[in-house]
Order: sequence, then C-alpha cells, then structure tokens
Amino acid sequence: MNISIKDLKKYLVAMMALTVLVILPGLTVLPVLGQSHQDSGHQGHEFKRIRIALNLAHAYMPKAAPVTDGDALIIPVWGLDLQFWFNELWGLGLKNDIEIAKYVLTDYDKTGDTRIRENPVIMSLPLYYSPWDGGLTFYTGPGIELEAEHIFWVYRFGIGYEFELPGHWDFAPEFVYDLKGGSINSFTLAIGIGKRF
Repeated sequence: MNISIKDLKKYLVAMMALTVLVILPGLTVLPVLGQSHQDSGHQGHEFKRIRIALNLAHAYMPKAAPVTDGDALIIPVWGLDLQFWFNELWGLGLKNDIEIAKYVLTDYDKTGDTRIRENPVIMSLPLYYSPWDGGLTFYTGPGIELEAEHIFWVYRFGIGYEFELPGHWDFAPEFVYDLKGGSINSFTLAIGIGKRF
C-alpha cells in the first residue's frame, strides 16, 4: 500500500477533522463529568495538567524479521509523550516513538510482498482516560508512522500505570498495541519516567 503525498494530506485532514468533530465537542462536557471525581477524593492533592515523559520500550511485530537471518525481532523504541489533562479523568496527548532498528516486514499487505523499514517514527494523538484514583490510564487514538520508503497510518491502544514519586515525578510502565496500515500488529512494553507541571 503506497501512500502518495496527496493521500497523506487527505489522511492528515481527516485526522484533524476527527479531532475537531469527535474529541473537541466532548471537551465541553469533560469538566462537568470530572467535577465529582475531582471533588470526591483529592482534597490536598495538587492536580498538575501537563505531563512530559521519556519512554524506553521494546516492540514485537509478528510480521517483522531481522534484515539478516534470524527467527524473531525485538525492536528497541525510544518515546516522548506530551500530555494535557483537562481534569483528573480525561487528557489528550502527543505520543511520539522512534523504532531503533532496520527490519523487514513480510507479507505486510497480504500480497506476499516484503518491505524494509529503517528507524520509522510514529506520531499519535491519543485520548487518555483515568477512571480511578491510583494512576491506571487507558488511551487510544490515531497516528501515522513515517519512514523514508513508506508511510503507514496507525491506530494505537494502550494501558499504563503511573507510580507517583516525590516532586510530581512518576515511574510508568505501559503496554501498547498498534495496528499499522490495517494489517500489521505491534505489541510494545515500555517504561517511562514522567514529570507533571
């Protein structure tokens, strides 16, 4: 599946439209929905709206193989997360990852074709939801994987847990599932260090 610049522009416009039409109208309701959650158990807890985190991760893709002969490929990943929390329940973020590897995707488009990927960058726009006190967070959102030879659209699902540390720092393991180009599965385990402002 080749994506032309024209198709990429259409995709980015569609992604922005999705953000405007689905996510932004919901933001007018979020402060009301989050009010009882904020008032119920957080007296004395200073809520910080912005979170920045660096992640170290490893990804596994069943359709990926090393460029040289080998059985399985575990791909190292570095990540940078920027999050804005509207309240203690809902947030919106920019989740960026770079896969530090050169690998071959086999049968990635169900035609038997292969494609070499080298250090692709994934940018996604997830919506975060933290329904309970204690740091458990779910997220989902669209994104794009950029690489010199081929661009894939991505849809990302994840779950993480923030262990609070002094000074608004946190330690956050997470599990991420990416669906790339409609047929490529990617499973990632990450460890992040974050700071809230």
